[in-house]
Amino acid sequence: MADCSVISVGSLSRLLVLRAALLHSAGCVVFTTTDPEEAEAAIETGGCGVLLLCYSVPNEWRERLLRAFRKHSPTGRIIAITDLPVLQAPKDVDELVYGVDGPEILINAVRRKAA
Repeated sequence: MADCSVISVGSLSRLLVLRAALLHSAGCVVFTTTDPEEAEAAIETGGCGVLLLCYSVPNEWRERLLRAFRKHSPTGRIIAITDLPVLQAPKDVDELVYGVDGPEILINAVRRKAA
C-alpha cells in the first residue's frame, strides 16, 4: 500500500466522507467503511500505515479491529478520534485526536511515522 495508507472506520457516513476527502487532499490513500467486518477484511490484507477509528465504532468492534491491526500491521499507527476532550490517549492507541481540533491536527496525526 501507499506510504500514507489509511483504513478509516466509523458509523457516521458523513464524517467518514469528509475525513476521506481531507486525507486524499493530503496525498493519502484512504479506504473508508461503516462496516466493521469489511474493515477487518481490509486490515487482514496487511500493509496499511494507519487505522483511523471514529468514536462511533462500538467498543466490541473497536477492540477486535485494534487486535487485528496490531497483528497484520505491527508498525502501523492507530489513531482514535474522540468527540470529547481527553487528556491522555488510551494505552491501545498511538494517538488520540479531538474531532473538533481542525483538519491540520488530523493530517499531522496521520502523517506521523510509527515510532
